[in-house]
Amino acid sequence: MTASKIIQTLTHLLLTIVITLFIITGFGIVNYRIVEQLTLGVLSKPISFQIHTNLIIPLIILLTLHIYFTLRKNFKNNFKII
Repeated sequence: MTASKIIQTLTHLLLTIVITLFIITGFGIVNYRIVEQLTLGVLSKPISFQIHTNLIIPLIILLTLHIYFTLRKNFKNNFKII
């Protein structure tokens, strides 16, 4: 497995984790009573808001990398010179 492939896989995995956390913390801001009970008080409304706010920059960076890798792969596949 090449270094590029490892970076792509790591980017996709981290993006999945960040998006999942982003959705859960967003839900924790809006419906904090439900999320607080489900997490046994660990994820309260202020903590959800703090995590949600801090995830914006990593989300943008990982999403940009994901789009770049996808476009690069599609560009290489569509414009191969034989």
